Amino acid sequence: MTLRIDGLARHYGGLQALAPLTLTIGDGVRHAIIGPNGAGKTTLLHLIAGSLRPSRGRLLLDGIDITPLTVPRRVRAGISRTHQHPAVYANRTVKEHMALATPRRTQPDDNHTHVVLEMVGLDRHTSIPAGKLSYGQQRLLELAVAVAARPRLLLLDEPSSGLSDHDLHRLTKVLFALPADATLLLVDHNLDLVAKVADQITVLHHGRHIRTGTIAEIRADPQVRQAYLGTPPAATRNTNSAADTPVLLSARLPRLAYGTAAPILTNVDLTVRVGTGQVILGPNGSGKTTLLHALAGLHPAPNAQRQIDGRPHTVRHPAHALRAGIALVPQGRRLWSRLTVAEHLAVARAYSPTRGSPTTILDVMPELSARMRHRADRLSGGEQQMLALARALLANPRLLLLDEPGEGLAPIIVGRLGHLLADRVDNGLATLIAEPHLLLGPLAANTIRTITGRTLSPATPITQAHAHAMGLFAEPRTNT
Repeated sequence: MTLRIDGLARHYGGLQALAPLTLTIGDGVRHAIIGPNGAGKTTLLHLIAGSLRPSRGRLLLDGIDITPLTVPRRVRAGISRTHQHPAVYANRTVKEHMALATPRRTQPDDNHTHVVLEMVGLDRHTSIPAGKLSYGQQRLLELAVAVAARPRLLLLDEPSSGLSDHDLHRLTKVLFALPADATLLLVDHNLDLVAKVADQITVLHHGRHIRTGTIAEIRADPQVRQAYLGTPPAATRNTNSAADTPVLLSARLPRLAYGTAAPILTNVDLTVRVGTGQVILGPNGSGKTTLLHALAGLHPAPNAQRQIDGRPHTVRHPAHALRAGIALVPQGRRLWSRLTVAEHLAVARAYSPTRGSPTTILDVMPELSARMRHRADRLSGGEQQMLALARALLANPRLLLLDEPGEGLAPIIVGRLGHLLADRVDNGLATLIAEPHLLLGPLAANTIRTITGRTLSPATPITQAHAHAMGLFAEPRTNT
């Protein structure tokens, strides 16, 4: 299927989300769209899928103008998609989701469905409701539904975001298995994935087309590097500078589970010192989020023993943690979609035990400062992450818990947030960062701990050798 984008544009009042774009993606081509957060990438996918109407321009599939078509008619024309955040039904099973991929008038192809589920690792989970799956599994389920529909044009919006290395391998396997005549349009910040999959790459910035070319041409373009890639990360943090600082939090959590189910984590022994950063590394479903939620008072921790500043401390509610100086930046940001940036910050400041200064925080987030009157659902993914971070920092926390803070962010934004957190750590803030693979860690943390099975490994220093995991910044590695 050949897709012709002819002068397509989208405006929100005076905000130009996508300037007129003209681009042809040939039959069977694997094409990637990259660019900073807020560049217009997701807007473009919405326009192609039909969930947004263009302000001007048109779309042609194999020469046929589909601009007036509704979403269902575009689906029947062969367009399938995934979303920036998993669009699954929590109470519907994996099997019921896969049934959505087959129109009622068509006989289901059980063998094809099974093959797709096997590739994403969900073939043994068909009776499980989607709400019981890990975040990564929900992403893979949505991908499976899209692929099982046998699309002629597949639109993927940040499919690697939040995936562990193992799940990322499954995603790559599915994309390599697409039929040769299926056209792929991929939006993703993982340049290693883009380099493996895409034939051509288009770069957008502030809604405007910068360049289209191969991965080598894109990496070498000075304008792309300035707008999107940023500079390589600085050397990893000094692991010895805070070795003798006071212990802020010590926690012993014998068992973390959901109800009577098997424990997710056992015998967690955690020590966090003032002015240090730790990374908790583990695949999706390993218990990273559960651990952070337990520390923040969002998840029960039976028989837990905690001390803050050497004194016993009980956390039965998030307010208890907040009063002790513990703030959480949750996975998925959890913003109020209809509140503006200014309203989010006002609410956060009103409920903070010790109020921080919005001006000081926004000084290092100019993009967010310029969006004070914008609703959260009108922000890009990067701007939403900045808002979630600013909201937490307004509590003047002593310990900041961050659950996959780099998810869905452009390399240049990852670098800026990493350096912002590093500066805060240098000034006494303690951080605990949960990630499925190293992203912010080498910039903002001193030590790393991994979840193996149901246990948390001892802390080890982050070394320069860990920096290679930040593939978004790195040049392509050659095999020797």
